Amino acid sequence: MTTETWRSEFQRLWKKLVPTTGQANTVQGELVRAIGRLNDEAYRNGNINFDKGHRILCKYLRENLKDPAIFRTDEIQEIDQCIDQVLDAKHPDLSGSSSCYYRLAEKVVRWCKAKPDLITRPPNPSLHR
Repeated sequence: MTTETWRSEFQRLWKKLVPTTGQANTVQGELVRAIGRLNDEAYRNGNINFDKGHRILCKYLRENLKDPAIFRTDEIQEIDQCIDQVLDAKHPDLSGSSSCYYRLAEKVVRWCKAKPDLITRPPNPSLHR
């Protein structure tokens, strides 16, 4: 998937699945929202506000994105490595299109394309991001 393709698909998914405020009510929407919020915090704020809520978003990505039916073993390892990098909030990877944020966003798009039937999810009462 080209950079332009996944970026435009990410924007489409965001508009369709992510509410204006609060958590998404589908797994697909929450995956999109999670990486979008993490990316925004890193690039806009340099992770100055990185907190428990952001760690919850990372945990959500780790628990839901790593699907061996969609990703090869090396890609699942890359997902874990990227999430570890995102969790190192004092040293955000702001390298643009090669950053962990962008690589995770591309993987979220691939996951959503592989699972087009929306999966409902309850909100996490501990998450306030």
